[in-house]
Amino acid sequence: MAPTLHLLVPGLLATGRFGFANPAVPVPAAPALRWLLARGDARPASATTDATLFRLFDAPVPEAADLPVAAVSRLADGGEPDDGWWLRTDPVHLRPDLHGVLLVDARALAIEPVEAALLAAAFDQTFAADGLQLHVPRPDRWYLRLPADPGLRTHPLVDAIGRDINPLLPHGPASGRWHALLTEIQMLFHQHPINRAREARNQPLINSVWFWGGGRCPAGARAPAADLYANDPLTRGLARLTNATVGPVPEHADDWLDGASGEPDSLVVLETMRYDLAEDDPARWADHVAELERTWFSGCRRWLQTGRLATLHLYPGDGRVYTVTGAARWRFWRRSRPLVDDPR
Repeated sequence: MAPTLHLLVPGLLATGRFGFANPAVPVPAAPALRWLLARGDARPASATTDATLFRLFDAPVPEAADLPVAAVSRLADGGEPDDGWWLRTDPVHLRPDLHGVLLVDARALAIEPVEAALLAAAFDQTFAADGLQLHVPRPDRWYLRLPADPGLRTHPLVDAIGRDINPLLPHGPASGRWHALLTEIQMLFHQHPINRAREARNQPLINSVWFWGGGRCPAGARAPAADLYANDPLTRGLARLTNATVGPVPEHADDWLDGASGEPDSLVVLETMRYDLAEDDPARWADHVAELERTWFSGCRRWLQTGRLATLHLYPGDGRVYTVTGAARWRFWRRSRPLVDDPR
């Protein structure tokens, strides 16, 4: 029996963050991807990949609160499930600019484990009276455990990268306290010996944190497929929450099909281009589309045409899911859809 594939590719369709305003960067041909998008049945899906993952795992998606990304991703970083209210408190570099205060995330900071540990120790000593303790299981992902919802609503880190943070700061009934805490953290980190040493080495300072993704572990989640393949912490945390096994992402669709032999369905999350839109890098995005065309989309189209793949559910991060079956090969009248928003 041919399998079903759920394929999540955040950032695949270049909508919203940049159109294709740079004529020097060609829109990739990607005939297989265009075929899949044109021949599939499009339905509304969650607006973000993170919310899509929660829904696929049957985990509740709060309507007036953050997705509890912190509580779930912490499980992928070695934490144990508990009833605590967790908040991502990720290390960042803030840089004043003509357009405001711009954020650089930890991928560009090359934080060493000892640096993270020493900054966390300084944080814990400074804010012990407030009952705050910073957990740093990884240099690039930090967490705060709180006894209850502090009345805070936040923006995901990926939405703040390269942007002025001022309109994206935490909001809600307790926002004033948390803005003040953020200022104290910035003062503490700025004068820490770790940052003086980084400055001497011409490295960007770890001069702030980004609060986001607060909440408790959801209840009642279950795995959406027999086989799960993901490298991102949210999917791996959801898998652990459901006691499901999750494997590393195969480099090529052929590797996935060989490994999925005998299983009815699979979920694969490709993180290849998650940050391309955030970093306003259309050339990199175009290269990644071409790469995935070669390694994934061409194979999926061929297998749908020959019956080796029963159904593809493609989630390209544009708020829709495209469901393609073998019958798609007869839909000659379907027009190819654009991969980008082109304002020209």
